[in-house]
Amino acid sequence: MGSASTIRKPLGVRVTPEQHQLLKDAAEREHRSISSFVLNAALREAQAHTLPRQRTREEVDAAITRAQAMMKKLVPPGRSLVDEVIAERRAEAVRGE
Repeated sequence: MGSASTIRKPLGVRVTPEQHQLLKDAAEREHRSISSFVLNAALREAQAHTLPRQRTREEVDAAITRAQAMMKKLVPPGRSLVDEVIAERRAEAVRGE
């Protein structure tokens, strides 16, 4: 019998004999029952789609490149936003803000 914090419900999954054998072999390799193996795999997959995933370095680099390209269209040539922000910070410091 299951613990008080778990529920037991049949999942009603239908598989072909070939799929059943594949699942059976995989479950045996992990020393689990087929039900436990299938449920564990389904839960891992569900969690993978609900948790925010870690971005790869390439994805981050591509996003930065796109943002830089967007900003380049908005900032006139010869204008430095970095220099403007530094000047603003220095002016705030002088004013005591």
